[in-house]
Amino acid sequence: MNAPILRDIYQMPFPDKLRPEDLLFLDTETTGLSGGAGTVAFEVGLGYLSGGQFVVEQYLMRDYPEETVLLEEVARLTKAFPVLVTFNGRTFDVPLLQNRFVMNRIPHAALAETHADVLHAARRVWKLRLGRCTLQRLEAEVLGVSREDDLPGDLVPQTYFRYLKDGNFAPLERILEHNRQDVVSLAQLFFFLCRLYAQPESASAPEDLFSMARAVQRGGDTAKAKKCYRLAACKQLRPEAYIALARQEKRDGNAERAVKLYTAMLARNEKPVIACEGLAKLYEHELRNPEQALVYTRQALLMLSEPSLKQSDAVQADRNALQYRYA
Repeated sequence: MNAPILRDIYQMPFPDKLRPEDLLFLDTETTGLSGGAGTVAFEVGLGYLSGGQFVVEQYLMRDYPEETVLLEEVARLTKAFPVLVTFNGRTFDVPLLQNRFVMNRIPHAALAETHADVLHAARRVWKLRLGRCTLQRLEAEVLGVSREDDLPGDLVPQTYFRYLKDGNFAPLERILEHNRQDVVSLAQLFFFLCRLYAQPESASAPEDLFSMARAVQRGGDTAKAKKCYRLAACKQLRPEAYIALARQEKRDGNAERAVKLYTAMLARNEKPVIACEGLAKLYEHELRNPEQALVYTRQALLMLSEPSLKQSDAVQADRNALQYRYA
């Protein structure tokens, strides 16, 4: 596996020479959805690659006295994997398990130091297009997976408590199937993100490319960020992509390229005030041409003085900034 790509996705270091077989995918089903000292992971699903197959092992606590045995088995298996992968596990699953290890006095039980939380990586790519990034929404919109007769997550605790009262195991089968699909989808999303970052041109929507560009830009990979911005520069996102690309070219010392991008925006009348302001800054500071900088500043001020333009606080703030620049 490509450690630099994983660093781009999760914005954290990964071991070199990492193999897919080194990944452990974890998801828990718990007696409560908000955590807390009384919340217990009554079922833990663990997935990993072995012999070309994806294996899912599920550990179920049939009653509270079995919690220690469950946790010991989980601790034993997790020690064999250098990388842990979860969905919102950094906030929920991992702190819960670590707390239960302590409560059950299980010594030296520790989950992998390298923890890839797919939720945060998914939000960086798909939140702009999808809004809420729950696992089920990502399954449907990104993976094309449609669950049939799935038990909603908020019904899991009460289903388990009902089993403890009446001993009827049949409803737990739905919990186990729900958890199994969570683990499988988690693995699919992890590898989907790997392919997407390795091959940005495979993205199905410009919003995803634009979001990915911002993510890798924050991570310092400006070359890949510029590639993603160029790929995203179509239709409704073209102005935003051109602005981001021009600003990065300016930071890279490529003033002439930035000028061409802003000029193209101005020719298409796409966010012309921002384009004029960008050109004014470039001509003043990088190209040392204050006369041309004044031309673009005046042009932007004229646009902001249009009678049809709504005189909002934002417009007034832009006008004040441009007047200060002009002076």
